Amino acid sequence: MNDTTLEPPESARGEFPLVPASWFHLCHQSELERGPLEVELGGRQFAGYRTESGQAVVLSGRCSHLGAHLARGKVCGERLVCPLHGWEFGPGGVCERIPAGDPVPGFARQIRYPVGERGGHLFFFNRPQARFPLPFFDGVSPSEILPAQPFELQAYGPWYFVGANGFDLQHFRTAHDRVLLGPPEVTTPSPYAKRIVATFGVCGNSIPDRLTRMVAGPQVTMDVTVWGGTIVFVKARFARTTSFGIFNVLPQDPDRTLGRVIVWVRRSDNILGRLAFDPLNAAIRRLFIKNFLHADLPRTAGLRYRPGNLIAADAVMADYFHWLENLCRAAPAADPLK
Repeated sequence: MNDTTLEPPESARGEFPLVPASWFHLCHQSELERGPLEVELGGRQFAGYRTESGQAVVLSGRCSHLGAHLARGKVCGERLVCPLHGWEFGPGGVCERIPAGDPVPGFARQIRYPVGERGGHLFFFNRPQARFPLPFFDGVSPSEILPAQPFELQAYGPWYFVGANGFDLQHFRTAHDRVLLGPPEVTTPSPYAKRIVATFGVCGNSIPDRLTRMVAGPQVTMDVTVWGGTIVFVKARFARTTSFGIFNVLPQDPDRTLGRVIVWVRRSDNILGRLAFDPLNAAIRRLFIKNFLHADLPRTAGLRYRPGNLIAADAVMADYFHWLENLCRAAPAADPLK
């Protein structure tokens, strides 16, 4: 082993679950007004719906009877109705009525998952009990910022590289023309969160980079906090503006990860700004950030974490992976119901 190679901790094995125990994006709350909605994580389905009284609910997505997709059913009052045999499940997950008239068997129940809301967006924890509260940007209230329309990215690599991307200091120069201007600050604000703050110079000659330097400034401080490995909060602070983004990780299979990105901007102090300027500002930031993230997609396809292959320049990223491995090992096992 040469002297530039990191000696990985004995506990580092490069092993991660297909889907970790964490919070995941469900949808904007308005989407549930159109009916039940399904989210798939690593081959497991989750069904979200809104009751007649307005409660947002997420249940295990395959009916405990014969496995029909509950999200293809309908809402009847407070209940989610299976599309195949009409079994009706209440918000707690228990089947409350079988139209055929049979007594409700003990197995006729779905798992109910915790649901949280931030700025009009709904999230769910993929275990019956949440390990940590649904987070948000540190020091910022959802009412202070406006979300743009979410967009999706398809990454052909494992989910655990998404959060690690913010701790991979080498890639910022190669993929984004960002030059590190000083040592980063890395902290662990919670056992379930890892944070890095680093300042970069915007040195690219592309049109977006030239516009960025002219409008926002020549330097940017990236503040990235990853919660549970699946929900990434990014604040990009320039001299003249700050952008906010949430990268929601939705693992599909070992080699495919769906990313759902929500860009946020600060709301104006006056009504005219909120009606006219803020939506335009959010749309422009969304376009720039989407372009920025697309640069990573072809470069990260097929990545694999090999602890013994990391070098000294990867020290910050190696520390992130070590933290995430330990977090995943401490997580409760997935529930057996689908």
